[in-house]
Parts: sequence; C-alpha cells; structure tokens
Amino acid sequence: MPLLPNPRHEAFAQARAQGARLEIAYEDAGFAAGQGHASRLAAQPDIVERIAEIREEQADLQAARPQAVIAALLKVAKACESVGSPAAIKEARLTLLEVERLRQNLDLNRETERGRVARGPISL
Repeated sequence: MPLLPNPRHEAFAQARAQGARLEIAYEDAGFAAGQGHASRLAAQPDIVERIAEIREEQADLQAARPQAVIAALLKVAKACESVGSPAAIKEARLTLLEVERLRQNLDLNRETERGRVARGPISL
C-alpha cells in the first residue's frame, strides 16, 4: 500500500506504528484533541492496513541491522563447518572473515559517533 493520500492520516499511521498512544498520535498528526475522533480514525480500514504495513517494514529493517546480519553469518559459518568438505570449510572461513570485518566497521562507527557526541556540534 502506498502512502495514504491524506498527509495527516499518513502522519497518524506513522505515529501509531511507532507506538504512540492513540490521542497523542492524533494530535501530533495535526488534529484537534478530544471527542473520540482518534479511535474512529484508527478503525478505518485503510489506516489499519497502513499501520500494519509500516510495522512489517520496521520488522524487516530490524532483521537487517548489523547485529542480525552478523548472527546470520555466524549460523552460515557453523553450518558450513559441520559439512566438512574443503569447499564448505573455505566458505566458513570467508564468512568468519566477513563477520570480523563487519564487527570492526561497527566498532569504528560507534567510536566515530562517540567522538561526535563528546566534542559537541561544530560551530561555524
């Protein structure tokens, strides 16, 4: 499902998918508070469908995070090692090298972010 045609409905769906409470999401989307309109909006089929779609996309993104990728690669390496053939052992070795490269990049990114936070914003 593409973005909802009404930008306030889309903002409401995005906020609800992120876990915002009903009334908060309604107000954040630009609607006036009160009178139970938030629950009526949340019950509309296109809104329900859009919230579910956004949550599914978030789950897909969670699976692609660096730690999840590293865990998946480690499972591949372990499976290759259990096969025992020279080709599988080579694949396990290459997979473990890739895991190490990803871990080093992740550590480097963390250190870079810490440095930015410690120094504060750059003033011009």
